Amino acid sequence: MNDQPVHAQRSPGLALLAWLVLSWCFSAYGDSPGETGNQRGRFDITRTVTQLIDQPTMESLSETLDPDDEITWQVYVPDSYDPSEPAGLLVYVSPTPYGRMPSGWQPLFDDENLIWISADRSGNRTRTKSRMLYAALAPYVLSDTYEIDPTRIYVSGFSGGGKVAGLVSLRFANLFTGAIYICGAEYIPIESEALHAAAISNRYVFFTGGKDFNRSLTRSVYRKYERAGLTNINLISISGMGHETPGRERFRQAVNFLDQRE
Repeated sequence: MNDQPVHAQRSPGLALLAWLVLSWCFSAYGDSPGETGNQRGRFDITRTVTQLIDQPTMESLSETLDPDDEITWQVYVPDSYDPSEPAGLLVYVSPTPYGRMPSGWQPLFDDENLIWISADRSGNRTRTKSRMLYAALAPYVLSDTYEIDPTRIYVSGFSGGGKVAGLVSLRFANLFTGAIYICGAEYIPIESEALHAAAISNRYVFFTGGKDFNRSLTRSVYRKYERAGLTNINLISISGMGHETPGRERFRQAVNFLDQRE
């Protein structure tokens, strides 16, 4: 698995998008929800960049995204989804070009009232800033058609995707209330007091294994979170696990940790 270092430079475009995301938090999930979605199960959603981002923002992001680009997200909505009980949302960053859910995880999403969304063409060969934008836009893609619980919007990723999830969770700490990093994590200094306050109240899980080649890195990033005052954290080290995604029940353990609101 290609697992190159991930770096994200400060970008006016990303900063503007972060501000817009905060606006979506209070509009898309407010008292006037959009039309309820009827589709359940596995399906794809494709949007052009111009369908998601207004012209001034698009201009600021022109070095990262082409306005005619189409972005496709793979989605899973449990058959039991009920708009009267807003669902949690897990945005996943894959190290591969496909946003497929790992094998065996689907029953967890059914049981925990969680919706899955993951962008295609967002693997390790894609530019980091593009991957971050795809993840940050994902909740907005669904907010008009599904009732989403704003306290249960999580980001996760495996390997290089875990590193990108680390960048996203801290850059957009007012949107994502928790994160799960699997065999890969990243830390960046938090740029504002407001974001730092949000990040402190959020929750984070780090997965690694005894045979994971990213074990030292993951544990090192965990310690950086501690030093930054992000203490709602849980390091899960699985004996015998290599560089791979955990099984369903181990992942459920991580989701349950994120769900513990204080």
